[in-house]
Amino acid sequence: MTKPIISVIVPIYNVQEFLSGCLESIISQTFKDIEIICVDDGSTDESGTIAESYTDKDSRIKVIHQENKGLSGARNTGMRVAGGEYIAFCDSDDYYHPAFLERLYVAIKQTEADVASCRHIATGEKYSGYFSGLKEAQVELIKNPDIVFLTTNKILTGVNIKLYKREAIKDLFFVEGIYFEDVPFTTELMMRIKSIAIIDMPLYYYYSNPHSIMRTSFTPQKVFSYIRLIRHIAQVTQKLRPELVPLVRRKILNGRFKMMVNQAIRKQKDIAKRKELFDKMQPEVISLFHEGIISYAGLKPHHRLTLFLLVHCKTSTPARLVMTYL
Repeated sequence: MTKPIISVIVPIYNVQEFLSGCLESIISQTFKDIEIICVDDGSTDESGTIAESYTDKDSRIKVIHQENKGLSGARNTGMRVAGGEYIAFCDSDDYYHPAFLERLYVAIKQTEADVASCRHIATGEKYSGYFSGLKEAQVELIKNPDIVFLTTNKILTGVNIKLYKREAIKDLFFVEGIYFEDVPFTTELMMRIKSIAIIDMPLYYYYSNPHSIMRTSFTPQKVFSYIRLIRHIAQVTQKLRPELVPLVRRKILNGRFKMMVNQAIRKQKDIAKRKELFDKMQPEVISLFHEGIISYAGLKPHHRLTLFLLVHCKTSTPARLVMTYL
């Protein structure tokens, strides 16, 4: 059996309201030589049944059912069975523009890049099948993606807006058991590849679900996810590209610290629970700081002050109050 050119991996978990739209957008791609790998990650609604029903509509669709492993685990399962020369991802409540795969594939072929990336549109609208016409867009080839990623905002972190040569990602997988899994994957990828092609065109539709796990209340589990993510990226950088440690610390690791304290304030309105978050955060931040994993570099004044207070005060209260009122 001939292998497809592109494997599209769709992790699925309790998305019965959105899944048909997602799959219709992939089936309708102008680039046809694909396989669609649906990984039902232990759904408790009708998502698995809906996915199976699509195997009768389109022979390119395969469905894998597994116990719940989270988004990273579902993506990893798809990657292990994917047969394509190229890999793409689509979250099951999002959808593609019809030309998504074709435009990215052509960009890679024209530039001989390892990866191609586009932009995304955040939308509250479900898939309708209607899209306005596309304008021509220039393709920019970036030959030093590591430095550009760490010093500019040209290369976005999201994995779903990209098409990857299979050989470029090789044994790179998603870290399981954490939130914000795109960050370590993309950071390590940029250290490995030689070039990326950027199309300044929105071709991926990200559904802004107000009930998604990323938009709901900040929890201690998310605090520890940030800490684990910071440590993982620090270890990978030291192993693969130690010369990049200062840039990674400034852009990625210190940036995650800033986001963690921001989220603890913005998404947790209960004062007692907010205090709990900062109490759990403080000893971890102290360790990261004294190990040289995070620093003041690149932080705004109030985040620098917050870091100082977490590291040097006996309790987390001063840091929490700074983030509350500044």
